[in-house]
Amino acid sequence: MKHVRRTLACDRGMAALEFALIAPALLMLVFAIIIYSFWFSALMGVRHAAAEGARAAMAGMSTVERTALARDRAQAVIDGYGSLLSSGSAPQIEAGADGTGMFRVSVSYDMSGSRLLRYAAFIPMPSTALDATVVVTNGSY
Repeated sequence: MKHVRRTLACDRGMAALEFALIAPALLMLVFAIIIYSFWFSALMGVRHAAAEGARAAMAGMSTVERTALARDRAQAVIDGYGSLLSSGSAPQIEAGADGTGMFRVSVSYDMSGSRLLRYAAFIPMPSTALDATVVVTNGSY
C-alpha cells in the first residue's frame, strides 16, 4: 500500500506526459498557420495580378491594346510569385471591355492541386478557387 501511495505522489515523468498530451494540438496549430499563410499569400497574388493588369490596361489606346497590356502585366505578376501560383492549374486571366464603358480584368486560380494543400485535410479551409476582378474606366477614345 505504501508503494502505491508513493507511486501516485511521484512527479517523475509528468513533463513528458504533459508534452505528449499537448504536442499534437500545438503541432496542428503550427501547421494550420503555415497552410493559411500559404492560402492568404496565393489570394494576395491573385488580387495583385488583377490590380496590376487593370493598371497596365489604362495605358492602351484601343480595346485590343488594353487587353494585351492587361494580360501581359497580370501574367508577369503571376510569374513573379513563382511556385506559389504555379502549382496546380495555371491561373486564368480574362481582360476586356464589358460594354458599359468599363474595362474588366479577372484572374482566377484553382489551388486544389497544390502539393501543400494535400496535407490540409484536417483543417477547415476556405474555397480553393481564388478569383479577383478589377474594373477600371474604359477611357474616352
